[in-house]
Amino acid sequence: CLAAIFFSQIESLIMLVIGLYLLRMFGQGMMTHVYSTAMARRYVAARGRAISIAQLGHTISESVGPATVVALHALFEWRTIWIMLPTSALIFVAPFLRQLTRRTALQDGEGIDGIQAAVQTKEDANQPSESHHWRRRDVLFDPRFWLAILWLVAVPSFVLTGLLFHQLFLADAKGVALSHWTASYVLYAVFAVIGSLTIGQLIDRFSARRVAPHTLLPNALACAALLFGSIDIGVPLFFIFFGLAIGMPHTANAALIAEIYGTRFMGEIKALFMLVTVFASALSPMIMGVMIDAGLGLNALLGLNIIVPLVAQFLATLVLHVSR
Repeated sequence: CLAAIFFSQIESLIMLVIGLYLLRMFGQGMMTHVYSTAMARRYVAARGRAISIAQLGHTISESVGPATVVALHALFEWRTIWIMLPTSALIFVAPFLRQLTRRTALQDGEGIDGIQAAVQTKEDANQPSESHHWRRRDVLFDPRFWLAILWLVAVPSFVLTGLLFHQLFLADAKGVALSHWTASYVLYAVFAVIGSLTIGQLIDRFSARRVAPHTLLPNALACAALLFGSIDIGVPLFFIFFGLAIGMPHTANAALIAEIYGTRFMGEIKALFMLVTVFASALSPMIMGVMIDAGLGLNALLGLNIIVPLVAQFLATLVLHVSR
């Protein structure tokens, strides 16, 4: 909230850089990191569903947020909007955080307090601590991280950010009117919610280890639909699969990290994966932009985003299956 209020007072390039950094750090980065870590710690049997339900706020806001801000901008100047939104959160959400985040009878996970208490009890009794709870330095020496999990986190961010960044090129190259293209975002929003809820059910039924690699498939299917389909069929299918690709990976990856590495040090481990996500999302617009400027065209761009997810999916499926 403070970062957003600071952003409303920007008067120079330096303030703009600082404001963007603060918003990126405490908004998109930290808040996403916190809610998924908390849900993974609080729930075990329903971990997938818990994370997916929590992610609905993220998904819905991405769907309705831009249109809402555009509507507000017709009534207020941009500085006023940057004050209104965080002030609303401070008034209507912040005072009730303690009540809203209290433990309930349906939460079967230990949470951070229970984990620390259990570890302290073992230490007092001179018993070894739970070996299932990995530290970040241990994760860096785990072959599964480098061969599978890193790609499960990086590839969706690479594909989705790059395609969103260059969506005007995609629409123009495919010969799609901009009005038709933007209207299709309704499908994107609906299937992002469907994907998020569905993946939670699948994780709880089959485990994140078995489900997570297949969340990369919608990325490839979206690009294949746009590349090979007609405007009337390919564009709607692109946004349907694109929505699934947005809604599924975050829930699956958060559950997978808790499943493999434990939850006691999940905060520091997930911070490592956030770094991977940010790096991939920063790299893809540049790489795809260079491809576009080199005249490689739609076929090469979408071909890259079909091959990379399929290769990563195959590798992750193989590694996670063998390591069980």
